[in-house]
Amino acid sequence: MNEKPCGLIVAIPPALETEWAARLPELVASFRPAALIVHASRENATLVKAAAPLELAVLVAGETREAARAGANGVWFPSSADADFAGARKALGADAIFGAGCGVSRHAAMEAAEAGVDFLAFDAIADFDAAADVAAWWDEVAEVPVALIVGATIPDRARVLDARPDFLLVEEALTAGESLIFATEFGLQSQT
Repeated sequence: MNEKPCGLIVAIPPALETEWAARLPELVASFRPAALIVHASRENATLVKAAAPLELAVLVAGETREAARAGANGVWFPSSADADFAGARKALGADAIFGAGCGVSRHAAMEAAEAGVDFLAFDAIADFDAAADVAAWWDEVAEVPVALIVGATIPDRARVLDARPDFLLVEEALTAGESLIFATEFGLQSQT
């Protein structure tokens, strides 16, 4: 089996969002993630404005109203079970981007795909093996891109290659841009 290119989605905690907004062109100069995920905050509009000229998608975690207010590109629903995909699509429009966390559930993934998400993610933080297994299955049966949520933990590269995700969803913990360094060292594909 050929190695499948894998990109990066960065989840930015509120404590690092101001720095990301201020340094965005510098941070993504050498490695561009597919999307940034932020929590609802007053800084969202600043980061969205900084990302627009770079054509970098910014998604707000779980908050359709905040995504609309900030002018974000879409919404990341941490749990597909709690998501109102139809309402979010109506509020943000046909071009909005929606992602959904599906735990390690094949059923939840199928429902999210049928609801029209642009990508879905399996939670590899609690049980990497289960998430990797379901991601590999998903890669064989579906066309909707899949991410593995790895949090701030660096996974084993061979196990990621076997899972064949389209993206790793990495949450920064300490420093703005640490996920980009990880992505470069890990050999992920930049979206530039």
